[in-house]
Amino acid sequence: MYKEIQKKLKKLINKELYVEIDEGRSKKIKELAKIKGVYNRIFTIEVKNIIMSFSYSDIICKTITIKTI
Repeated sequence: MYKEIQKKLKKLINKELYVEIDEGRSKKIKELAKIKGVYNRIFTIEVKNIIMSFSYSDIICKTITIKTI
């Protein structure tokens, strides 16, 4: 399952995406972002010139939701 997510994310590197990040306690970030890197255990995104890293399990647990524009 992780390999499938990794392959999909690799196709989206440097493309504009819409992300929704759940920070807990009813706090959510909804912004445009770009995937900057896809690695063995994590991937990185850039939101407002800030690089953030997430694991593939964050996608499964819906801590981060990624949608193409």
